[in-house]
Amino acid sequence: MMALKNVAMIRFARSLLAGFAGVFLCATALADEIPADHVVANPVTASDLYREMRVQAGQNAALNRHQVLVGDFTCDNVNDQIVGWMDRDNPDGPFFDVLMVTRHGGNLHSELKQIPFEQSEQYALCIDDKTAPPVMSWQINETDFMRDVIGDGELCNIAIRIDDFMCDAPQFFWSNTPAGNGEHWMFFRN
Repeated sequence: MMALKNVAMIRFARSLLAGFAGVFLCATALADEIPADHVVANPVTASDLYREMRVQAGQNAALNRHQVLVGDFTCDNVNDQIVGWMDRDNPDGPFFDVLMVTRHGGNLHSELKQIPFEQSEQYALCIDDKTAPPVMSWQINETDFMRDVIGDGELCNIAIRIDDFMCDAPQFFWSNTPAGNGEHWMFFRN
C-alpha cells in the first residue's frame, strides 16, 4: 500500500513539473515573439541612477550637490531619471554635468553630457555663478514646434532644459534613432 502511494506521489510530482515546464516554455516562446517596441520597461530606480553616476562620472560624483528630475523623458510611458551637478574637479574648467538614465526598450542606458561655461561650444553656458548652479527643468512641446522649430518631428517632445538665466537654455531631446556617435540625447539651443 505504501509503495502505491509513493508511485502516485511521484506521478503527481512529474505531471506538476511537466505543467510548470510547459508554462515556462510557452511564456519564453511568447516573450521571444514580442516586438522590441512593445517591451514594457521598468522605471529607472534611484539605485540605477547612482550606479550609473558612479560608472559615468566616478565614485565621488554622487557626493556633489545635485538635482534629480524623474519623469518620462523618452516618450515610452516609463519614468526615467536625469541628474545634474556642478563639476569643479575637471582640469579643463568648471562644467555642469548632466546624466540621463533610461530603460527605454527594456535595457538600462545612460549618457553623460558635460556642459562647459564661457567657452566657444554652442551648448556652453554663459556664466558660472559660484552661489547657485544652473537649474534643470523639463518642458513639453507641441508636435508642430518639434517639426517646425527643432526640425525633427520624430524626437520625443519632452525637453530637458539647463538654464543659467544669462543666455539661451541648452535643451536635450530623446531620439529613438541614435546619432553617428551612438548617443540618443540630441542637443538643441533655443
